Amino acid sequence: MESRSGRRRLRSSLQIAAAQMEVRPGRRLRFPQPQLCSPSGGGGEPDRISNLPQELLLLILTLMGCAATAARTRVLSRRWRDLWTHLRRIVFHNLAPSIVPALGRVCAPPATAAVSLLEVRIPSSSRHPGPFGATATRLLGAAVGLEPEEIVFSFPWGVEFEDRRNIVRLPCFQRTKSLMMERLLFYCPDGEFTALRTLSISYGLGGLHSLLPRCPHLLVLSLKFVNDGFGLVRNGFISLHLPSLQELFLESNIMYADAADIVAPLLKRLTVSFGTYKLLSSISVSAPILEKVSWQCWYLGDGSIVRFGRWSLQRLWLHTGETQGQLPTSLHISASASNSSWFISNEDNFAQEIQKHLVADFSILELRLLKAGHVFGALVFHLLGITRISRGIQRLKIVLERSRLKGKCSPNCSCQPTNWRSQTISLTALEEVEINGFEGQEHEFDLLKLILKCAPALKKMILQLSQEASSNNSGSAKIYDICSANSSVECYVYQSSRLMHGCQIYPLT
Repeated sequence: MESRSGRRRLRSSLQIAAAQMEVRPGRRLRFPQPQLCSPSGGGGEPDRISNLPQELLLLILTLMGCAATAARTRVLSRRWRDLWTHLRRIVFHNLAPSIVPALGRVCAPPATAAVSLLEVRIPSSSRHPGPFGATATRLLGAAVGLEPEEIVFSFPWGVEFEDRRNIVRLPCFQRTKSLMMERLLFYCPDGEFTALRTLSISYGLGGLHSLLPRCPHLLVLSLKFVNDGFGLVRNGFISLHLPSLQELFLESNIMYADAADIVAPLLKRLTVSFGTYKLLSSISVSAPILEKVSWQCWYLGDGSIVRFGRWSLQRLWLHTGETQGQLPTSLHISASASNSSWFISNEDNFAQEIQKHLVADFSILELRLLKAGHVFGALVFHLLGITRISRGIQRLKIVLERSRLKGKCSPNCSCQPTNWRSQTISLTALEEVEINGFEGQEHEFDLLKLILKCAPALKKMILQLSQEASSNNSGSAKIYDICSANSSVECYVYQSSRLMHGCQIYPLT
């Protein structure tokens, strides 16, 4: 016989479980006395599960993760019949035609207990006969009356989007706050999503320009790998004018647009990542109260798009990081040198292309250069001469990386114009310079001298020597002479051991 303490533990555990689940307002949990199962079903043992309060039974159905699976529990007993129709989180893992009438049986939500989630995910392994469009359209039409707060709709991989029968008509959900669609070809004919605050489209096609104007209060917009030919890009142009938007996420493997115009007066966070095979004609971002930015562009192909001598631009990343409670923004530029002479250098395009991506102010510049034996001093000074860079950077970091390709500059190599050592620019804000992989070559010393001459406010210089420079006594002497001649600058040299067991730091003052 069950002990009194055991019954108390059972009742206590049920009460804890009930407290952790979402209970409709105004409802009280009642624990009916357990009934005996029929002799054929349970040998007269108490049916403790079926006699739990309805709220706990609904919690069990919710944890099953699929409304179709939950509906199959009707075979257990009369108590379970149609219990799934009271679910407030409705999830389907397939799109069988029978789902549409089944959805019509879901109890209409009272004002105090709206359907919190309608989720339809069709796995790639699903074998659905014929096109998806008509069935999906009927399903969404049947869901309008449920007024779900959140909608997730995901098509499987491999759907033939060229088949117009896969187009889904997206009805207006006036009370939906969050809408996420994956691999969906859709159009939005009428109505406004007045309550929508978050819109996420991944691998989507079409309908974007018909949907965005119908979301007057949108706060968060996420577009990931959206097919540019079906909604994001029009006539080679991206135009996003969103007066209420606060966060924008845009990610694309390849950007087919020639230009972009983003106007969002309330935007606080901007995240953009894309690759391109061509130069962009213009980029305009109007976001006066922007707080965090991550703007990343990869230049794809054979490296001939944006070039300075033998150097080609590979990646540009403008990023806001968090350091000791502050939010400094840094510009990261990656470039690599090539020994091929097939490519034509265009210094003007190099600077102009970089300036297009400077959508926010920054104070840190980090250059990551894959050398392949070529001179980089002229490239660095060319970058420092860009107005947006020269007037704002406080910290400069140069990371020199070795390439597997061995090369050497010819006497008239295009990577080192003859006049770069005599140029002068104003770096009035620059306070710190760091170079990792310093080899002690002549053009590297020329670059150091130029920076020291053009940066009157420089306070600190850090050099991480390469293995070649560490064993070069004449190079060490030159470093010492430069530091001695600039006594107002704190100079530090890191000399690594050949085995890279550790680093030694010593000031040269």
